[in-house]
Formats: sequence, structure tokens, C-alpha cells
Amino acid sequence: MCSSLGSGGAGSTIAAALQFFAASQCLLQENWPTQADIQNGTSFDFIVVGGGSAGAALAARLSELQEYSVLLLEAGGDPPAESIIPGFRESMLLSPVDWNFTTTDDHYSSQSLQYGSQRQPRGKMLGGSGSINDMIYSRGNPVDYDEWAEIVGYEWRWSNVLEYFKKTEYFTDERILNDISLAQLHGFDGEIEVSGSYETTRTTEQLLEAFKELGFKLIKDMTNPHSIGAGRFSHTITKGKRDSSATGLLNKATNRDNLLVLKSAFATKILIEHQKAYGVEVLIDNEVNYFYGKKEIIISAGTFNTPKLLLLSGIGPKTHLENMNIKHIVDLPVGENLHDHIMVLTFLAADLGTCTLSEGAEYMEMIKYLYNQSGLYAMGSDLAAYMSYNSLTSNIPDFALYPTCMGKGSNFYHGCVNILGFKPYICEKILNENKEREIFTFAVVNLKPKSRGRVLLKSKDAEEAPNIFSGTFSNEDDLIHYPEAMRMAHAVANTSYFKTKNAYVIDLDIEECRGMFGDEALRCTARSMATSAWHAVGTAAMGTVLDSKLRVKGIRGLRVADASVMPKVIRGNTNAPVVMIAEMAANFIKDCLAIL
Repeated sequence: MCSSLGSGGAGSTIAAALQFFAASQCLLQENWPTQADIQNGTSFDFIVVGGGSAGAALAARLSELQEYSVLLLEAGGDPPAESIIPGFRESMLLSPVDWNFTTTDDHYSSQSLQYGSQRQPRGKMLGGSGSINDMIYSRGNPVDYDEWAEIVGYEWRWSNVLEYFKKTEYFTDERILNDISLAQLHGFDGEIEVSGSYETTRTTEQLLEAFKELGFKLIKDMTNPHSIGAGRFSHTITKGKRDSSATGLLNKATNRDNLLVLKSAFATKILIEHQKAYGVEVLIDNEVNYFYGKKEIIISAGTFNTPKLLLLSGIGPKTHLENMNIKHIVDLPVGENLHDHIMVLTFLAADLGTCTLSEGAEYMEMIKYLYNQSGLYAMGSDLAAYMSYNSLTSNIPDFALYPTCMGKGSNFYHGCVNILGFKPYICEKILNENKEREIFTFAVVNLKPKSRGRVLLKSKDAEEAPNIFSGTFSNEDDLIHYPEAMRMAHAVANTSYFKTKNAYVIDLDIEECRGMFGDEALRCTARSMATSAWHAVGTAAMGTVLDSKLRVKGIRGLRVADASVMPKVIRGNTNAPVVMIAEMAANFIKDCLAIL
């Protein structure tokens, strides 16, 4: 039976057309794993908790060992059809396939957001956040991994992890393939396609020209470890559809008898006895089940759910667990070291003509996608500009600008209030400008923040979301370069083309910053407008919670493999590094089996 559009809330006209097309030609059909039929109390060699970017990849790799059985537990279900269409990626936010996490008000940062609370969307389905994200293929910078290696061990140095990036990669970006020096940094035999083409948009070309005029070097490959600048991303998109560890790895492993996938299965506790993890407590249809792992249990539940599960299992700060009336097993800084790229949005308005699509043009884009999966609906977020404020080298980025363009009357207000969560008065200002003008949004992102937050339990109830304290700007060093970076975004308005469009910066008149001027006003605006870039990491970090092989310290048979293991966030989008971490974890486990 073919898939049909469901939970995302996309535009009704387009959704109806896609439903018709899917019903008639199975455009959006995917070979998702069938639901396993498993008796309560069944044992497996390996249990992977979480079927997201890391968990799907790891379970697929472990199932290559045909003599061992693998159980993958996923709290969500199959991704909806909207997940497959790159242009519908935002339609899944605030839907049932989003965990809909939010941070706790610190009464200091993010005060332009409702209740001082940052949204933290995460995918609750197979593929996890790899089924809901922008599909940008980014690795960070070599120095990121060399920093990890200094903390935990040589295995994580750039020269080593590069091979694990390449292992999963099926690189087809035609803009880069003919450049031998760049192509040798990519893989061509992996399962997840990393694509790109010369097809572009007027918006992208005009923004790149503006960045060039501002002094940015135009970069062919945004994963180039030796040079930074402005350029277009490669994406995990295959033939106009989203590709991920779920579509590229897990779906292709479903014919293996030793891999079983249990969906809508919410892990509530790791079972531990004599400092050895031996099973998982799982909630299925409101009934408690137990499954047992003979060799290892690997948690891949993500930056927020992994620490929550560890804490519920008695692994974490002793005082906090005692306060929660949870039996304490091992004292580790689980939930600490939370950090994220800090994102501050700034807005320009301009006369029409750069990004506006007429109603007829939008219809044609839909037809193009339905006909051969091409055009705007087959694309992801296109470009960025990296900036360095490092006094020693100009090739290590500290900040990034991510621009997007909204045509006149784009109905940004709904997303501004509900998805981004800004206070209505801010969204109304943008709405009023958008009635007659195009709006250019520049996300000004600190890629290497020093600030740290934490994740704690609210209660012993496993179904209750954790307390997330972002810690944004708790280290004021993170504010130092924001005035300069924000002015760079504003400077786009003064480039040649945008002058012809009478572009100008929208004054949001932030309540907390009234009466301030210059750098003081910009720093205040940054602090007040700060939100998450949805790249949170570090809550079960190597070096403190885990050893270099991703094993939980003090507990045998228990590992973690997801973004929570990163001791420091990388300078880029985190999805590709999370898949790399899963590849590393699979290799560590296979090495252990070889020794045995």
C-alpha cells in the first residue's frame, strides 16, 4: 500500500495533489522495516535504543554480523510522507513526529522568546532528526576532532574519523566531482547519497554575489577542511528525496533475519545488576515489557533522551538522583556539558524581485516535483558564509551566516510565533514589512560557544520531558564577536544589487534593549533574540561520562552513540558527524567481538 500525506500540516492544495500522485504512482513509498513480533522477555545479542541517525546506522551495521541478533527499539514510528520531500521539511515541526522539547527560562537569555524558552525540535520516528532536518551535509573542521583526540584519545583525530565519514558517503555532487583535490576527501561506495547540482536559484546567486562583494571567498565544497568562505552545501538527497541513515542503511538491512525493529517502543530504564547492563524496560501500548541484551546495550536516544534514560536508570549525579528518589548506581556527570550553536536571527527587507514566486510559479514547481522530483521541492537549505575571528588562522570558522528569503506575504507570522517561538510583537513587525516587501533572514550563529547548560529530570516519570537548561551566554565570551558578525549580515543591504532593491535592516525595537546604542545594543539584541540552532550535544560526553570507545564508565555492557557523546560541538551541522559516530561505535564493537 502506498504512503499518503499525514501529520505534517503542509499547504492543503499541495498536500492534496501529492496525496493523489502518491496514491496513483507510489511516489513517496519507502521500504520501512516491518514491525517485529517479539514476546516479552526475549533476549538478543545487542539492543540499540533509539532508531535515529545514529541508532539506525548502528543497528544496520551490527546486523552485518549474521551470527548475532540485533533488536532496534524506536519510540516513534515510520516517517510520514512529508519527510521524504525535501521542500516539506518544516511541515513536521510541532507535529506528532517531533519530540517538541523546550528549554527552561533562565531569565537572562532568550527573553524575546515566549516564556524565555527555546524550541528544540527532534525527530520522533525512524531516522530521528535525520528525518526532520535540513539534510545539510557538513562535517565540521579538522581541529574539532583533534580537540576530541586531546580529550579522549587518538581514535578521534581528524585523519581517522575522515575514513568513517567516507565509509557511509555515496558522493555524487557534480560541482565537486571533477576537482581531484576535493573529491579525494569524499567516499563513493557508501549507502547515503551526498548530492548537489549546478541547478540554482536567483536568490542564491544574488546572495553569493553579495558575500563576494563583502570579501568572502566563494567556496566550491563547504566541507573543504582547508579553506572557508561562502558557498552552497551538499545535501543528503537522492533523486529528489531525503536520504538518511534510515533510508540508506536501515531500510536496506531489513531483509536480514537477525535484525528486528520494534516501533512505538519507548525505553524507560536500563536494567543493571552488579555494574552490568543486562536489559531494557520498554513501554509498548502502555504495557511494560522487558528485553535482554546478552552482549551489549547501546543508547542512541539523542542529546536529551539519552541523559534522561541514563538518569532514570541510576547513572548520573548522585545528589540529583537522590533528590529524585532514584537508586544511585554510578556517579557520573550525565546531563552536564549541554551546549549548542547559538543562533541569533536578524532581518532585512527589500523590494520585490529576488525571491518572490508567483502563484503560477509555485504551482509549476509543484508540477516539476511530481513529474520528475526536481525543482525547489527537491532542494534543501542552500548556502552559508563562514567567518573566522581567530587571530592565529583564518581557516577555522567561529561564526556562520545562514540566509533565507521569504517572498511577499509569506505568512511567516505563524512560524515566527509557533515554531521559532518569538513574542508576537516581534513577529508582527516582520509581518508588516512582509506585506509589501521580501524579507531576508540571516541566522548569525556562534559555532564554538563556551557556554554550558545541563539536562535534569523533572520527575521519575519516564514519559515526562526533561528539564533543559540551555546555559546560553552563561559565558559572556560568547557575546564578544556578535556585534561584528551581526554588522556583516546587515552589510548585505549595502551591496550593489541589494541597494537597487532598497534593502534595509528591520529595527525590531527589542524591549530589553531600548535606550542602548552601538555594540551595547547589538550584544543586548543577541542575548535577547538568542535561540537554538538545533545542534545540541555533549550530555553524555566522552572523557567524563564515556571512555574513548563510547563505553559508560563504571558499567559493563553499556555504550552511547549519538550527539550526546561529543565533548565539544563541531563547527557545522551535526547530522553527518552523528552518523560517523555510529560507524565508529560499530567498529569498536566488532573489534571487541574479534578479541573474544
